[in-house]
Amino acid sequence: MLKLQSKVDKEKHAVFLNHRQLINKTYSATVTDNEGYELKSQLFHFQPKATSQLESRQRKRKRKLNEAPEEEHSDNIAEYLQLLPKVSESYVETALPRYWEAEYTLPQMHGSNQSGKFQKFQSHTNLSYIIPNDVRFYNHNVEQLTTLLPQLLPNYDLIVLDPPWRNKFIRRIKRSKQELGYAMLDNDQLCQLPLGKLIHERTLVAVWCTNSSQHQQALESQLLPSWRLRLLHKLRWYKLNTDHQLIGHLNPADITQKQPYELLYLACHVDSEASYASVLKSTDLLLSIPSIVHSHKPPLLDWLRPHLQLDEDQKEPNCLELFARYLQPNFTSIGLEVLKLMDVRLYNQRL
Repeated sequence: MLKLQSKVDKEKHAVFLNHRQLINKTYSATVTDNEGYELKSQLFHFQPKATSQLESRQRKRKRKLNEAPEEEHSDNIAEYLQLLPKVSESYVETALPRYWEAEYTLPQMHGSNQSGKFQKFQSHTNLSYIIPNDVRFYNHNVEQLTTLLPQLLPNYDLIVLDPPWRNKFIRRIKRSKQELGYAMLDNDQLCQLPLGKLIHERTLVAVWCTNSSQHQQALESQLLPSWRLRLLHKLRWYKLNTDHQLIGHLNPADITQKQPYELLYLACHVDSEASYASVLKSTDLLLSIPSIVHSHKPPLLDWLRPHLQLDEDQKEPNCLELFARYLQPNFTSIGLEVLKLMDVRLYNQRL
């Protein structure tokens, strides 16, 4: 994780999240021996596209009526890109088979690992999944979260959600390969999640959202109030290629076009102090090289940990992730594909 201090506004900064490095570091820190697993580097190989290709695609894009000329967005993305360190590594690697596109057929189940070591779980189809230390998980439909409440903690210090928002990309996937799409939820279904029963007055809640203005409006005006949350801050997560440049063209004048970013909303209990975690507002934006796997979001705990207010005798935060697709230490993870990205074929074994 790297903090990039703005030269334009001394009270603002960006945060670069090294997704692969953060996961690997977290996994290794929770085991008592040298054996471990690391995500394969091919999962984060976004080769820069040729300038001519980008220019060609931009020329083909139809300008809508009354579309304004493009202007640099107010979050100063260009400035922060210049502050990133130069890339010195060579990225000549063999392609990785798309194991994550295999059909996921695990039944409803739950498990945990507090052994101090990595464990393995083998499915009925002979696929192996690694289970990091200090995790709990439920391969379970989040829509039925109410039935799990008796098995969960009364509340959590950090809750992360990556809801399956309705979008064109997933609809296209489901038309071509039914097994690759997940069930999209509408706003009324998301409102029914009993999130308000899992928070206390110092809980931080992070919600990933698409750049759809419809989803953002629903989140702010409908979902957060239904979960007894108030908005603290919202910021963009910009996706970079391996040369630390945006993976696609930024279209600030036409947000209906595909953008190289998604939104992250940070919220807290409606009854929390007005100043609670307000320092988070100084973070302008997040940057990272994303996984090539769709919806494989970077971990947030290292960044948010200093802002969590734990009980006096509490050493580690209690964290919950809903709609999870991989496991993280300190987390209880719940989702229909909770072990999807724990497939051992996506990892290198470290001896």
